[in-house]
Amino acid sequence: MKGFFRNVSPRRAAVDLWEVLGAPSEYRLVGLLMAAAVTGGVFYVMSQQGGRGLPRPPEIIYFPSFLEGRTDAEILAENREASAKARAAEAEEEASAERVRQMYRAVGNATGVDADKAYKEGNAERAAIKAKIDAERKAILDRNLVKNPVFEAEQKKFREKSENTGE
Repeated sequence: MKGFFRNVSPRRAAVDLWEVLGAPSEYRLVGLLMAAAVTGGVFYVMSQQGGRGLPRPPEIIYFPSFLEGRTDAEILAENREASAKARAAEAEEEASAERVRQMYRAVGNATGVDADKAYKEGNAERAAIKAKIDAERKAILDRNLVKNPVFEAEQKKFREKSENTGE
């Protein structure tokens, strides 16, 4: 092993490189340009990758739901609005999934597969899962619900209002 390192030195490598570059050759310029292009390409790709500097400090978001001075009615209104948004997003997702199911059903019917049976079974299965989730949510609410007269009065007003408007 000592013999190997005796023949390898940075000085000898530099002298050897200088001899190769200095030797007359018709491909010397092409070789230099190709080497420069490959090296430049590697550095360009590295420069385009992320990870420069330190990461940004975390951005602090203050939730408006925790602001002082909000009334229970304001909190309930915001909760209703958020619930309506969540239900709308869930309905949109379900509509998208239903469109996909209808496409698969059409493909199945076109290829001779009994897609109607599978579609009905899938609907029944989804309905059972939804009923189970709703029952679990109701049980959690019933178990953890705190008696709040203001909340109950607001809920009563909301129910009466929705019954009067026909929602």
